Amino acid sequence: VDYGWNGPGNIESDIRLKVLAYAILCPNSHNIQPWLIKLNKQQSLDLYVDQTRLLPEIDPFARQTHIGQGCFLETLSIAASGLGYQAEIEYFPQGEYSNAVIENRPVARVALTKKAAEVDPLFEYIFKRQSNKREYDNSRLNSAQKYQLQALSMNTQSSFTLVDSEAENTYLQQVLTEAMVIEGGSKARNLETVKMFRFNDQEVQQYRDGFGIEHSGVAGIKKFMIESLFLDRKKTEKDPTDFVEKSVEMTRSTSKSTSSFAWITTEGNSRLQQIKVGRDYCRFNLTTTAMGLALHPMSQVLQEYPEMLSLQQEFKDYFDIRAEQTVQMLVRLGRAKKTAHTPRRPVSSLLAG
Repeated sequence: VDYGWNGPGNIESDIRLKVLAYAILCPNSHNIQPWLIKLNKQQSLDLYVDQTRLLPEIDPFARQTHIGQGCFLETLSIAASGLGYQAEIEYFPQGEYSNAVIENRPVARVALTKKAAEVDPLFEYIFKRQSNKREYDNSRLNSAQKYQLQALSMNTQSSFTLVDSEAENTYLQQVLTEAMVIEGGSKARNLETVKMFRFNDQEVQQYRDGFGIEHSGVAGIKKFMIESLFLDRKKTEKDPTDFVEKSVEMTRSTSKSTSSFAWITTEGNSRLQQIKVGRDYCRFNLTTTAMGLALHPMSQVLQEYPEMLSLQQEFKDYFDIRAEQTVQMLVRLGRAKKTAHTPRRPVSSLLAG
C-alpha cells in the first residue's frame, strides 16, 4: 500500500501543503519524520525539529536529525520548482543554536513565490527515490558515473569520496559489521530501533513511519511466514537478542554484496552545516535514482555515542580523514531491484496546532 507516496492530488489548493506532500518523501534517519511546520501569513512557513521525534540513544546530538531537516528543505525546493514556484529559504531566522542542543526555534523559513522558473531535473525522481536495503550485485560504478557524482560537490560545502578497491571494500565490510555489533550492544539503543520497526502491515498502517521487513526487499509468502512465525513486538521488546543478531547478519551480507562505498564530509559540524549537508545528500540520492543506482545509508560507524568513538577514529585514520572533518553520511552504491517504499504520515500531522 502506497502510504503517502501519491503526492498532493488535485484537491489541495494551498501551495504550501502541496510542496509539503512532496517534501515528506525525503530520506531521514529510521524514517522517524522529525518535521514540524508552522504556517505563516502569505505563502510562507517555518520548519522546526519535532522534538517528540528524536533518537537520543542512536543520535545523541541530533546531527542526523538536522541532516533530515536539510533533506526536507531540498525536496521541498525541488518540488516547488516542479509546481511553478520558487522556494526562498532563510536558515535559522531567529538565530542558529549550537550543535549540542535543540532549541524551540525554526531551522528555516520558506517563502514560496510564483515563478515560471526552470523545473529542477530531479523533480521527476522524488516519487522513485528510496534507500534500498537489499543485497546488491557487487557491481562497481564506471568512470562516467563516478564523475557525475563527484561533480555534485563542486558547488557545495561538502566533499565527496568514493572507494571501490578490494582492500578498501574488505575493510569497510568489516567496519560496518562491527559498528552494527556495537550499536546492538546496548538494550536502550536496540529498543529505540525496535520502536521504529514495523512488525506487520497493521503497524505500518497505524503509524505510517519507521520501516519493516518488506522495506528490506522481503515480500510475498516469505514476508507472511516471517511476520507470522518470528516477528512479535512484545517478545522482541522483552529480549531483542534475535533482532540484533538478524541486523548484524543483514549488515554483513548487504555490505559483502557491495563493491562501491561513498561518504560525504564537511569541514566542521555546525547546525547550519548539518542542514546544508542534508540538502547535498538529498540531491545525491535523487541523482543516483536518476542514474538507476541503488543506494543505502550505513551510518552506524558515524554515530556519536561513546562506545562507537574508537571504531570511528580507526575508520577516519584508515582513510586519512582529518580530525576537524566530520563524515556526515556513509552509503553503499550498486544495483538491485526496487523495494517497497517506507510509509509516510499525512501532511496534516506535520502542522503545529
